[in-house]
Amino acid sequence: MITIKYSISKFRLLRGKSPNLIGQKSYICFAVKKQFLNMFKSCFSLACYLLLFLNINAQSDTFKKRLDSIRELRVLSKNHDLDIETRVRYAEKACELSYEVGKDTTILHSNERLQELYWRKKDFNSLKMLSYKSLKIAEKTNDSLSLARSHYYMGEFYRYRFTYDSAYYHYFKAKRFYQRKRKVYKIALVLYGLAVIQKNERDLIGSELTSIEAISLMESLYETDDVKRFKSFTYNNLGMVLGQLKQYEKSIEYYNFSLKLKRELKFVNKSSIYATYNNLGNIFKFSGQYDKAIKIYNKVLNDKDFINRNLITYAIVLDNYAETLYLSENHEQLPKLYLEALDLCHRTKNDYRSIIIHQHLATYYHDYNQMDSALYHGYKAKELSEQFYKDDLLKSILVLSKIEEESIAVKHYDAYIRLNDSIHREERLKRNKYARIQFETNQYIKETKRLNTQNILISVIGGISILVLGLLYFIRIQRSKNRDLAFEREQEKTNQEIYKLMLQQQVKEEEGRLLERHRIAEDLHDGVLTRLFGTRMGMGFLDLKGDKETLEKLESFINEMQDIEKDIRDVSHTLKTENLVSKTNFYSVINDYLENQGRIGNFEFEIKIEPGVDFEVIDDNVRVEIYRIIQESIQNIVKHARAKHVWVSFFWKETVLCMEIEDDGIGFDANKNYNGIGLKNLASRVAKIEGGFEISSTINEGTKLLIQIPINKESHVYEYFDSRRSPIN
Repeated sequence: MITIKYSISKFRLLRGKSPNLIGQKSYICFAVKKQFLNMFKSCFSLACYLLLFLNINAQSDTFKKRLDSIRELRVLSKNHDLDIETRVRYAEKACELSYEVGKDTTILHSNERLQELYWRKKDFNSLKMLSYKSLKIAEKTNDSLSLARSHYYMGEFYRYRFTYDSAYYHYFKAKRFYQRKRKVYKIALVLYGLAVIQKNERDLIGSELTSIEAISLMESLYETDDVKRFKSFTYNNLGMVLGQLKQYEKSIEYYNFSLKLKRELKFVNKSSIYATYNNLGNIFKFSGQYDKAIKIYNKVLNDKDFINRNLITYAIVLDNYAETLYLSENHEQLPKLYLEALDLCHRTKNDYRSIIIHQHLATYYHDYNQMDSALYHGYKAKELSEQFYKDDLLKSILVLSKIEEESIAVKHYDAYIRLNDSIHREERLKRNKYARIQFETNQYIKETKRLNTQNILISVIGGISILVLGLLYFIRIQRSKNRDLAFEREQEKTNQEIYKLMLQQQVKEEEGRLLERHRIAEDLHDGVLTRLFGTRMGMGFLDLKGDKETLEKLESFINEMQDIEKDIRDVSHTLKTENLVSKTNFYSVINDYLENQGRIGNFEFEIKIEPGVDFEVIDDNVRVEIYRIIQESIQNIVKHARAKHVWVSFFWKETVLCMEIEDDGIGFDANKNYNGIGLKNLASRVAKIEGGFEISSTINEGTKLLIQIPINKESHVYEYFDSRRSPIN
C-alpha cells in the first residue's frame, strides 16, 4: 500500500513535469503492472514459506511418531508376561528405529534395554557387540551413566568368558563411574561381579570382603525383586567362599539367606534355587553331615519335570548325591549313579562336568581293586583337566598318585607338589595383578583428573591471555579511531573555517563589486550627468539663428541629450540599488557543486528556492552544515542511486527551514536497518543544527530526503531588512 501511494505521488510529480497525457497513462499502466507483479512475487514467496512450514511440520510429526513407536517397543520389551525371545525382538526393533532417528540419547536408552535382555538371555556375544557400540557413543557424548553401564556389561561378557583380567578392568571402570553418580544398586552389582572373579581366582579373603561390601550397600536399598535377586546371588557367592575356607556353619547360614530371598521373588527361578541347594548339599557333605546332604540333593532329584529339562544340573546333583552315598559307605547304587551322571555329560557334550565324575569313579574302582577301570577314569580325568583349569588338573594328579603303583605314584605326587606350588604362585601374582590393575586404574583416574585440571587451567590462562591481548588490541584500535576522529574533527573544523573564509571572501568581493558600482553610479550621476546637463542647458540658452531645418536639428540634438541624461540617471540608479545581489552567493556555491557532480554522476539537476528564503540571514555554521548535508546526499546519489534527475528545494514551513533532496534513482528498502557511514554522518550533521530528517524511498522509484531546520524566521527577516542601505532616489 505504501509503494502504490508513492507511485501515484511520483506520477503526479512527473505529470507536473511532462505535458504528454499519453505518457502519463503509460506510466499509470506501468505502475499498476508493477504493483501486480510485486503482489504475485509476494504470493509466491508466501506459498514457498507455507510449503516449507508444512514440510518441517511433517518431518516433526514423523520424528514424534518414531519416538512414540520406540517408546512403545521399549514398554513391550519390559513385559514379563512375554517370553524372552519376543521381548528381545521388541528391544532390537526399538534399537533399529533409534539408529534411524540418529539421536544419541535415544540410541543409548534403547541399547540399555537390549543390553539387559541379552544379559538375561545369556547371549554374551551380542551383549559384547552392543556394549562396545554404546561405549563409543557414550564416550562421544560424555554420558557417564551410559559409560558405566557399557563397562559393566563388557565386564559381564569377559567374566562369563573367563577372561578375568579384562572383566576386572571393565568392572573397576564401571564402579568409578557409578560412584560419581552415587548409584548404590549399580555399585553393588559391580562388586558382586568382582567378588565372583576373586572367588574363581582363589582370592577368597578378597572375595569375602567384596561380597560383604556389596551386601552392605544393598541393605540400604528398598527391597525390590532385583535387589533381592542380586542379594541372594551375593549370599550364595559368600557361602561358596566360606565353604572353601572350611567355615561350614557360616557357609550354611549364608546359603539359607540366599534360599530365603530366592523364594520371596515374584518370578521364582528353579535353576537358581536348585543351584543353591546343590551348593548347600556340598557343604553338608564336606562337613560330614551326609543325611542332610542326601535330603537336600533329593529335593532336586525328585523334581522330574525340572531334571528332564536341565540335564546338566541333574548330572551335577546326581554325581554329588552318589559321592555322598560313597562317603557314607552306602554303595548299593554305585557305580550305577556315577555312570548315569557320566552318560548325561556325554549326551550334553559337557566334558568339563565329567572331570569330577571320572575322579570319583577312579577312587571308587580303586577301593574295589578294579585297577583297570580306576586307571582308565583317573587318566581320563587328567586328560580332560589339561584342557581346562589347573585346579581340576591338580585334583586329577592327586587321584592318580593314590591309585597308581608306588613308583609311578611318587612321580604323580611330585607333579602334584610342583603344580600346587605353581598354582599358589599364580594366585599370588593374580592378587597382585588385580591390585595393580586397581592401582593403575586409580592412577589413570588421578592422572586424568590432573590433566583435566591442567587443561582447565591452561584454558583459563589462555582465555585470560586472549582477553588481555584482545583488550590491548581493542585499546589500540580505539586509540587509532580516536586519533582518526580527532583528525576528522580538526579537518572538519578546518573545512568549516575554509568555507567561512570562502564565504567571507565572496562577501568581501560582493561588497567590493557593490562599492565599485556605487562609485560608478555616483561618478555617472554626479560627474557625467551633471556636465551633460550643463552642456544641454548651455546649448538651450544659445541664441542661434539659421534656417528652420538647422534649428530643428539643434532642438533634436538637445532632446537627444536629455534622453541620454535620463538613461545615465537610470543606469546610475540601477547600479546603486542592491536588488541585484539579494540572492547570496550560497546559491552559486550549491549550483557550482551540483554542476560538478552532475557531470560525474551523469544527471541533470534543478534548484528551487521559495520567496522569502534568504541564506544571508542564516548563521554561517548552519550554512556550512546545510552545504555538507547536500554534499553527503549528492555523493550517495552518485554512488548508489544511478539517478537521471536531482531536485534540491528550499522552503519555509512556519519557523522551520525545509530542504528537500529528491532523485529518480533505483531507491532502496527504507524499512531495513542500514549501518552505513553516510547515514550516520547525515544524522550527526542534522543533530548539530538541532534539526530532523526523514527518508522515504521505494525500489526502482527514487528517494526523497527531507531536512527540517528550526530557525526564527521573523527575527532574521527583520535584521535583514534593517541592515540594508537606503536606495538612491
